Amino acid sequence: MSSELRWAVTDGPAGTHAVELPADPAGARLVVTHYRGRFWCSTHAGGCGERLVAGARGFRHADTAAWCRFAEADAGPAYEHLRYEPALTAWLAEQGFGPRTRTLQAPDGAVDLQIVVDEVDAVLEVQLAPLPDVAWRERDDADRAQHRHVTWLYGPGAESAAVTEAAVRGLALELRRQNRGLIVGVRDVDERVRWVPLSSCRLTPDGFAAPGVEQARAVHRRRTTERRTAARRVAGHAPTGPEQLTFPV
Repeated sequence: MSSELRWAVTDGPAGTHAVELPADPAGARLVVTHYRGRFWCSTHAGGCGERLVAGARGFRHADTAAWCRFAEADAGPAYEHLRYEPALTAWLAEQGFGPRTRTLQAPDGAVDLQIVVDEVDAVLEVQLAPLPDVAWRERDDADRAQHRHVTWLYGPGAESAAVTEAAVRGLALELRRQNRGLIVGVRDVDERVRWVPLSSCRLTPDGFAAPGVEQARAVHRRRTTERRTAARRVAGHAPTGPEQLTFPV
């Protein structure tokens, strides 16, 4: 088993600024130089909080005697949420909110985010890994029982769930990293996705507002009307059964 890994944080044992050490030596040297060799195994990702040292094949724990679950497991899924959380909480703070963040760990080691915003009675569910349909419905039902607004933001590992929600509810929101920021994809029922910067979105007393949301809802209403019209047309042309004759007794 190797005690090396590719992920670390640069802002302390409980840090959230995650970086990946490139596999190519030149790229790795640039990362080490830029952060002056200051890396930790983040407790926020479920790690041990110990210092990490960059090596030829990744990071390794400076204290070789220290036990850590990442000594024998891929830390990538556990660190993925750290690449979204700081940007999301900063975005909410800029709007005057004080978000409360909770992490939800999946069996495969991936971590989803649940961000509660009490000021507008809302919760953001950031799904970064596949989730069984039953588990998704249970979480969604629990959220809706506690909060006025529930918004799911689907990461790259949960695109199939975004497709399903768009098909059922007419709208789904996807979330991706782009350079140093985040972008939001507004998916409509026709499977078209409009990408916009997170900075152009807002969380309001009426829910999550983003460019393209109202257009997606309009498409859903139009498609719903078309289906109902088609169903009535089919029903109107359906063959009737044989005429029932009444015989005198």
